Amino acid sequence: MNDRDADDADDESWEFSLSDIEQREAEATEAAEGRLREPEPIEAGDPTLEGTLFFLLGIAFTLFVISRLFV
Repeated sequence: MNDRDADDADDESWEFSLSDIEQREAEATEAAEGRLREPEPIEAGDPTLEGTLFFLLGIAFTLFVISRLFV
């Protein structure tokens, strides 16, 4: 066996095995889950005049487009 054969055997092995990578990903996931905090709940507010008008305008525009498709 010469040096070239020994180098080929070394080239075929990986630096990290699949189990090493999976273990590292699992540890990273656990660490990320531990750092995340619960988001605060979003509470509904009072509708503004501008928001209500924009909503109604969107409904009117949608009905207009649908009426043009079927007429």
